[in-house]
Amino acid sequence: MYLNPKIIKRFTAVLAVMLSSAIASSALAVPTYMSADFVGGLNSVTSTMKSRLLAAGFDPSLFNCASCADPTPVFGNVIFDASVPIPPSGTVNVFSIGAIPNVANADIFEINIDGISLHFGDAGVQGGPAIQYKDGAAIGFFFVDDFNSPNGTAVRLDVQGGVFTLRQPTGTGSFLTLCTGKLNGLTNIRDFTPPSNVPEPSTMLLLGAGLLGLVGINRRRKK
Repeated sequence: MYLNPKIIKRFTAVLAVMLSSAIASSALAVPTYMSADFVGGLNSVTSTMKSRLLAAGFDPSLFNCASCADPTPVFGNVIFDASVPIPPSGTVNVFSIGAIPNVANADIFEINIDGISLHFGDAGVQGGPAIQYKDGAAIGFFFVDDFNSPNGTAVRLDVQGGVFTLRQPTGTGSFLTLCTGKLNGLTNIRDFTPPSNVPEPSTMLLLGAGLLGLVGINRRRKK
């Protein structure tokens, strides 16, 4: 088999660029994805708040206080990039949660309060989600999401660290607290590998090495 020297030269140049890009990509910081769960519960749902929940179209029987025998559960899951630095001291929001190719928004971040289920990427997200740390330990989230209750009432879930508030957004009527609660830190933290359709840099390097070998064989045959 004979290949035109000009074609070989051009092909070698393109291949060199591909290999350089692959090496550079492999040298860049690769996200270290971790998956975790979180749980919590409502700590204050008075009879007045239940009447407000009913007025907003929620089923007030689903909302109980944390001191009751059957408190309202708050739970969810999150995928975050553990390679993002965490300050060792102070209280800070770390924005290590973001879009991941081939991973659903509900898998990236989801918080549930009985019939309420909110996710990363929702149209009503006003802030976050971010993990809030205090002295290097996860204590909750920063997350603000506006949505409509079952009867169309504008509602805002405002999570600040370990405490959240379900209320009407400011500017749409009087400030009305529906209920408050508390989230605990992250639990069941585990490694997460996103599915990928893109060849790894090592695969590109092996392919490039093989093609260069074919070019070398062709040159020796020509000589």
